[in-house]
Amino acid sequence: MTYPKPLSEKSLAKLYQQSGLSQEQSNYLHSLFLACANLYGAIPLRVVWDIYQAQADAPKLRRKDLIAFSAIARREVNPYLVFEIDELYSGENRADLSREIVSGELVGFGYGKLHAYYRLMESIGREPYFLPGDILQYATRTSSKEEKALMNFLNELQVTAKECHPPYADPYLCENRGKRLKEFSFLNRSERFEEEYLSKHRGSLQAFKESIAGTEAEKIFRKNWRNENIYPLGFSSQIEDVTDELVEVGVELSQRQLETLVQLLTDYHNHSHLWCLSGWTPSELARQYKSSMPTAISFGPNMRKMITDGTMNGEGFVKEIQKMGLHVIK
Repeated sequence: MTYPKPLSEKSLAKLYQQSGLSQEQSNYLHSLFLACANLYGAIPLRVVWDIYQAQADAPKLRRKDLIAFSAIARREVNPYLVFEIDELYSGENRADLSREIVSGELVGFGYGKLHAYYRLMESIGREPYFLPGDILQYATRTSSKEEKALMNFLNELQVTAKECHPPYADPYLCENRGKRLKEFSFLNRSERFEEEYLSKHRGSLQAFKESIAGTEAEKIFRKNWRNENIYPLGFSSQIEDVTDELVEVGVELSQRQLETLVQLLTDYHNHSHLWCLSGWTPSELARQYKSSMPTAISFGPNMRKMITDGTMNGEGFVKEIQKMGLHVIK
């Protein structure tokens, strides 16, 4: 089923007039929907109504106002989309409160454009939705201190290798040798293949290029962000994913740099509001449900050393993680 196309400003203004929503209500609902998309990735309208009711300083709204706005938002250009349930699951019957707010990050292009959405749905556990005191604070994305620390570290990493070593391919000279990751953009072997393939299929190449734009540091961070939120690989696999990209681009990490990277990734994981955890940070979830749902990661110095110097193999790492009470996806 095709998602409806955006309407003109004139047509949208007419819909808003017919809805009876005031400017204050409309502005609030725009912020509410954006905050929900940022915090949860995807969320049904019936849950959004519950979240709204828990807010102390929100303008007065009726449930039918929320429904009316969601219908109009479907015809606007926003960083999120509002899907009818049968547009996501063909066997379902439409119901107003079954509409879902879905972040644009979860909607791709071409065949399988909703793959990321379905992957998120598969990875979400049984946690209740995280309910902040002020939901609108998430309408604007801000960087946590852990995110800034990780990004600063990636920015300053330098390409020192003479040769790049892509997986399952012959090495080649590092064209960015001497540069820091904040100074250039790099296409890895997988991205080069995708670009070449899409160049033969009109309409998809530009969208793909936009999805991989940015410096190498930004791309590594963005991929790790998506793994954290949408494709949880298990923490050991996420570390490996980052280090594999660094090897391919030509960054040779010292022992100290590798230990620092592991710690920064750990801190970032523990303090990030994750879509796959229904908006909770792992550390908050562990404190709230410490008897049954420990999800934060903590490494002592000895364990960090074993991870980074290779003393602890993959199976050993999994066993140590499981001892913490964490679920490990193998």
